[in-house]
Amino acid sequence: MKTGKQVQSDIIALLKNSALPNAVNGKIYRFGYRPRDSKAEDIIVAFTTGIPDQIETGVVTINIFIPDIEAPDTDNGVMLEDGKRSEELEIAAAEFVKSLTVEKSNYKFNLRQTIYTEAELEINQHFIVIKLGYDYYYTGGEDISPIRLTGNGDIRVIRKVN
Repeated sequence: MKTGKQVQSDIIALLKNSALPNAVNGKIYRFGYRPRDSKAEDIIVAFTTGIPDQIETGVVTINIFIPDIEAPDTDNGVMLEDGKRSEELEIAAAEFVKSLTVEKSNYKFNLRQTIYTEAELEINQHFIVIKLGYDYYYTGGEDISPIRLTGNGDIRVIRKVN
């Protein structure tokens, strides 16, 4: 059985081994660890929910923050979403999700809703929302990853040899 922090760690490892961090100018953080004054395009990973069973299921939320830009042709300090940048990073996020194949982990991922952007008006930033559903396969005991999914979605049991 995986804990929420272990699931977060697994997702962070998958992120670090993907192209998505290269698309942003910030860092990857667990939920609650991003500096409050950050103006960078940071990626936040939050464990949302999980149900333990022989096949664990759950949801992880990934947010990508994007600083707002000053409204064009004004000097009044009005801040707006950087829509072009939001669209670019939504596409990069979708590519990350597509890259999460069963060959990379014992997780089978699916989007729980369309990737979209929300406003965080108090800090003049917007953030992309990725609701990533998962199924995690294990057989129990100390070895928490003895089952591997094959490329066609079949489950193959890997026996531990002592």
